[in-house]
Amino acid sequence: MNVTAVPVIYEILGMSSDHQLAPLVDTLTQTPVSILKICWAYERHAPDHSQYTDQIGDEIYRLGQKALNITDGSRPSYQGMISALCKQVGLPAQEDELADNETALLNLFTPQRLSSITADKQQAAVNEARQAAAESAKSFFSAAEWLPLAASLLQIAFLRSMHTEAACANKVAKKKSSSPAPVSQGDALVISNDSGTPVLTLAQIGLSDSDAGWRKVSKDDMGISRLNPLLQAVPGMATAVEVRTSNYMNVIVPAGTELVESIKHGSLIGTLRKIGKPELAGAAKLDVGKLSALATSGAALNIASALLAQKHLADISEKLSDIKEAIDDVAAFQKNERRSILTGSIRYFEQIAGSVMSGELSDEVIHLIEMHETKLLEVQDHLAIDIRSQNEALKILKDAEWVGQGKYIKALDEQQTALDKLYREMLLCLRARACGWQLFSAFPGREQRKRDRLQDIRASVLALLPQGDAAIGLDQLLREKIKAVTNPAERFKILRNENALLNRISTQGATVFDSLQTINTDISIHETPLSMDLKIEDGIIVATRMR
Repeated sequence: MNVTAVPVIYEILGMSSDHQLAPLVDTLTQTPVSILKICWAYERHAPDHSQYTDQIGDEIYRLGQKALNITDGSRPSYQGMISALCKQVGLPAQEDELADNETALLNLFTPQRLSSITADKQQAAVNEARQAAAESAKSFFSAAEWLPLAASLLQIAFLRSMHTEAACANKVAKKKSSSPAPVSQGDALVISNDSGTPVLTLAQIGLSDSDAGWRKVSKDDMGISRLNPLLQAVPGMATAVEVRTSNYMNVIVPAGTELVESIKHGSLIGTLRKIGKPELAGAAKLDVGKLSALATSGAALNIASALLAQKHLADISEKLSDIKEAIDDVAAFQKNERRSILTGSIRYFEQIAGSVMSGELSDEVIHLIEMHETKLLEVQDHLAIDIRSQNEALKILKDAEWVGQGKYIKALDEQQTALDKLYREMLLCLRARACGWQLFSAFPGREQRKRDRLQDIRASVLALLPQGDAAIGLDQLLREKIKAVTNPAERFKILRNENALLNRISTQGATVFDSLQTINTDISIHETPLSMDLKIEDGIIVATRMR
């Protein structure tokens, strides 16, 4: 037996608190078909349920054996029990799609979509779902163990989703807080402050294994070219430049780092800001060896800010490309005027992104950015009207109008599809506005207008999110409409489509929020490390690629 492969239920129970385990224990001790109540571990430790999670898991698996009629003594898999529960309540279980099956069960039996319920009230909603699932799983011919097993499995599914979300959040936070290491630490030039904390790391790396992701740097680019005077200070680079070969380098700027020109010292210094706070943590004067030429050349007035500008340019370009692809994929764009406004804005933003991020900030360009913002606002307003109209059409839809449920279900599906398309268009419009705001924010001044527009875009996205009134209202409306649908599989299909829509809104809403990060040239507000690969020819940077 492979003791290192911990079965899913034991693993989830071991990660859970006494409070999270209490609903399971209540279910198992209140049913006559469970033996947990006479378990010595329960008698010794309850209500400290985390002290005997193995015994709780044993009992759930034992109920699974009985309900699934497993007679060879083997332990049923958690995935197998979830699939069996789906079939028991009339849902089409999806093979090898554990998370989808868990979501289907929770979504079908909770009074509203879990993500739209505040965290402190989710357990109460799950308790309702557990009771409803147990009743649904009961039948004259099924084993009595199905009732407590169904209730237990929904609690496990809920806990698994909570722990998965927490793990993902921790992973993202760890990634943001950790600085990536250059490929070759041995060839690294590390510029540190007085306390020894790196403020800039340059390292020679091997040949690139891929041509993907590289962005050419023009000769007149005054941003990333500020790094050129530093290149020959990196160990091994001077020799490479002399033999006129193409070379690759990685540069890292830790979170919160800023390089500025010091009038007081007459040279370049590196400063490290405490994340989230305005005060400085230290400084380092770059006046040793070949760096002394950099100090007097003025070529690197703000290296870190130049790197940040490159990152923003790469981000904007990627987002604009994604939006164009999404427009092509959405069949909803039947109205030519809406489509032309959106595609015209995206094309223009693509054209000016490079020049704006390199510092070409003309009045003509900002005037055109504002013109496109006005047109995008018009599209957004028209879409909002269409969404309200579609919701009203869904409200007045009644089962009594149709002869047979098949036509009613088809009508529901058509209304839902129409709403889905409108929301897709709205999200694309907001993503385009966010990209325009990023470019607009590169221009000096107009601070009140920047703040007002930022607030407006944020509010527009928040109104669409699953926790917002619009999504909650749509969820309640659909759940009211499917009460007339007798087939559980058809109800599940409608809720699954809604779930896909709200998940898409959450994902793309997060993309918009990411686009709304400030692009001020002061790097001190940037709270995640930057890592960029550089392609160098004849001692000059000719291409960059973000890691």
